[in-house]
Amino acid sequence: MKKKTSIIIVLFVLILSTIHNLLAIDIYLELKSSGRRINISLTPIDDSKLSADILKIVSADLDYSRIFNIISLLKEQQLKKEFNFTKYDRDITVRNGVDTLIKFTTKLKANKITLNSYCWDTSSAKKIFDKDYSARSDEVREISHAFSEDIIKFLTGQQMKFSSKIAFASKLSGNKEIWCTDYDGKNLTKITNHKSICVMPKFSNDGKYIFYTTYRNGNPDIFKYDFIKDKSAPFLSYQGINLIGSVSNDGKHIIATLSKDGDPELYLFSITGNLLKRLTYSKGVDTAASFSPNAKEFVFISDRDGNPQLFIMDIDGTNLKKMTYKGYNDSPSWSPIGDKIVFTKRNGTAFDIYIIDVVTKNEVQLTKNSGSNENPSFSPEGGYILFSSNRNGKYELFTMLLNGSNQNVIVSLNKDSTNPTWSP
Repeated sequence: MKKKTSIIIVLFVLILSTIHNLLAIDIYLELKSSGRRINISLTPIDDSKLSADILKIVSADLDYSRIFNIISLLKEQQLKKEFNFTKYDRDITVRNGVDTLIKFTTKLKANKITLNSYCWDTSSAKKIFDKDYSARSDEVREISHAFSEDIIKFLTGQQMKFSSKIAFASKLSGNKEIWCTDYDGKNLTKITNHKSICVMPKFSNDGKYIFYTTYRNGNPDIFKYDFIKDKSAPFLSYQGINLIGSVSNDGKHIIATLSKDGDPELYLFSITGNLLKRLTYSKGVDTAASFSPNAKEFVFISDRDGNPQLFIMDIDGTNLKKMTYKGYNDSPSWSPIGDKIVFTKRNGTAFDIYIIDVVTKNEVQLTKNSGSNENPSFSPEGGYILFSSNRNGKYELFTMLLNGSNQNVIVSLNKDSTNPTWSP
């Protein structure tokens, strides 16, 4: 009888939690339909530097999502520094137009961070969620991003990946090596130290590895970097060109450009590096493959008809479809949503970024009169585009929205930053 009662209690808690989550999502959908963002307030109930640092990171994450307006209540002295939602709290939040109130506190003890959080819908005074987090003392950004992801998930049902990474090539340390940052350009880390040329990084589907091409051994070979081991190893070393194209979302396949049989062609490999199939046989160059989200198709560049154009093909090498017909095109990247492909087109001596609808083939130009804009890559949720641009003199990394607005620098180093790619 006691066991049955325990099961009932657990089920009741789960059902109650689900109801609260659905309530929050319903509120979000109602606000979204009206075109209004959620007014949210993040309030630490302690005065530690750690909480202030986390507040800054989480606020930046939520602002990036374009879902929230951040309203500060730090000057409201009557807001209770405790984990409950009082009459004073409700009066203050309503007066300031706050839809959602989140209180949190942090502790740092024995090289360990703990974060405790509670979230309320202010109109109903109902708790939406509460969650605790823990991390090492050097993982402030990691715990902050996890907190941000959960806030968005609980309040909207959407998945955001603030823990995602950006990889790119730069001569910052002298030779062109692969570097990595967080999604916002922070936390710069050097990945390779080959003291050679390293280019064209691509993440594995789980983000645990980076594939890239290096001339370390004299030939443009593909190496594989392991984040956990902090170590690189040769992956594909055929005679001639070895360029990584794309890793499938299911983690089963890789497409690479090889010139081992003459012209640069596309080849399908298993994730472990076993050659499965040659995909293209055209005269000319076939390169720059990017998998569709369902891993059944890929887009690539080919100059088989003259200037380089976009083509789509099934992963068995059949069902070829031409997507573009004019200009000099390069660097396609398939949206994780599946409906769009972003790519570059040469305009005079510079490149600009375009986006094309997979079904209608309608093209829209996203950059214009702003230097050369190259190597576009979608964010994990498909809402942003990462690219490199020399509009300010040297190549820097920018992000923008899908309509070309909000073009902002996120990485600006003393040397060029090129070949950017966003982790899944």
